[in-house]
Amino acid sequence: MPPVGNDIVDLADAENIGKSRDKRFCRRVFNVEELSMIAGSARPDSFLWAIWAAKEAAYKAISRSDPAVCSIPKKYPVIIEAESVRGISICLEGKVATPRGELIVNISMDEDMVYAVAALTAEALRRIVSRVERLDAAKDDSSDIARKISLEEIAQCLGCRTDDLSIVKKKRRPGAPFIIFRGNELPAEISLSHDGRFVAFAFDPETF
Repeated sequence: MPPVGNDIVDLADAENIGKSRDKRFCRRVFNVEELSMIAGSARPDSFLWAIWAAKEAAYKAISRSDPAVCSIPKKYPVIIEAESVRGISICLEGKVATPRGELIVNISMDEDMVYAVAALTAEALRRIVSRVERLDAAKDDSSDIARKISLEEIAQCLGCRTDDLSIVKKKRRPGAPFIIFRGNELPAEISLSHDGRFVAFAFDPETF
């Protein structure tokens, strides 16, 4: 199945503010080229989390088929190839080298959040269905909310009721969650993410 991964970061979350000044964290997570990009950015914190989100999205994408793959951020170098402005968002396009091959990544960032989606090819990335929802405040049930909104979108794609669907994470099979349709597991790729006030999902409808 074509892999898909996503990751979102709430830039206003207390733990995410000022992280570009945490030299120990930066040296542990980013390589020399990435540190240079962060330092040269007009918004170093946002750019730091953009690169982080790309690494996380890539890891999620490959860990489903290979749960034993390493999750060390430095093993996922990010190369930014293009930057554009769309309304209030800055959009970055690039690649992530992973222990299981190269992935294509798109990243969007504004004043509030950073969001990354990774896929095997540019074509796969274009067909991915993805959505970000902003909550009024950070909530303990953010994971449940991410599942709820993704099931609503999947139900539309399949032409069924949301009650026919569920999302499960199996302990015996680490990695991405699985979609259950009327008791049967679908061979579908889906990635969920939540941080602070934001939840998001991404899936490839071609895998349904």
